[in-house]
Amino acid sequence: MQLTGKKIVITRPSDQQEEFAELLSSLGAETVRFPVIAIAPPDSWDAADRAIENLNKYDWIIFTSVNGVRSFADRLIALNKDMAAALNSIKICAIGIKTAEVVEKYGLEVDFIPGEFRAEAVADGFMEMGSPGRNVLIPRAQVGRDVLPGELEKIGIKVDVIPIYKAVRPDPDVSDLRKMLSNREINVVTFTSGSCVINFLEIIGLDEYKTLLSGVKIACISPVTSDTVKKYGLNVDIIPDRYTVADLAGAIARYYNPTSPPFIKGG
Repeated sequence: MQLTGKKIVITRPSDQQEEFAELLSSLGAETVRFPVIAIAPPDSWDAADRAIENLNKYDWIIFTSVNGVRSFADRLIALNKDMAAALNSIKICAIGIKTAEVVEKYGLEVDFIPGEFRAEAVADGFMEMGSPGRNVLIPRAQVGRDVLPGELEKIGIKVDVIPIYKAVRPDPDVSDLRKMLSNREINVVTFTSGSCVINFLEIIGLDEYKTLLSGVKIACISPVTSDTVKKYGLNVDIIPDRYTVADLAGAIARYYNPTSPPFIKGG
């Protein structure tokens, strides 16, 4: 199998690791599960609840992640509202294929999936659809990048950003992982968000992460995640053409075996 003998670290939240781990294991890899993010409620629900009570004023809702979809749905349930009914008259944009799939599991149709995971691609799509002047709601992490709202506002769209969850850093026992890194037992570390990158490097030690990661290949799910890695002075070796864990697994396999298929069935 393409990844036999390779030891790969998975850093995404523990409740989102199973599919990725199974895909890598099916390719022969040994996985090291080391979640560096946990999903928690935002500090306040006030902004989210106000938006939910006034959903009829929005023309579009943009989900930027699976966590955003699930957290928004959970809050609707807490307020005795149904996701499909609440968003029935609002157009939906989903960033990424996996995000769109989760939206559809709630009985909703996705109206727009940008071809690239870039704020400019979203804004370009809205321009092509003739959406300037519209009201857009973005439920997302409490701390997030302002690039997407900024790009949309540039083209005349009114944007409301609401915190629907926050990503917190757990405090795992890092001794085993540090030992494996020191002994050069790890082949690849994978990142599926910028927060994963930041938390991972802080956990293993900002004073010595470059030494610990020397010779380790870094695989990122998207260019946005890759940009965070580069800000820390590290090289990115692997990025898939599509931004799903199945494609990331396929890209890792292809890195070691160029004849591997472009993506792996499963996501």
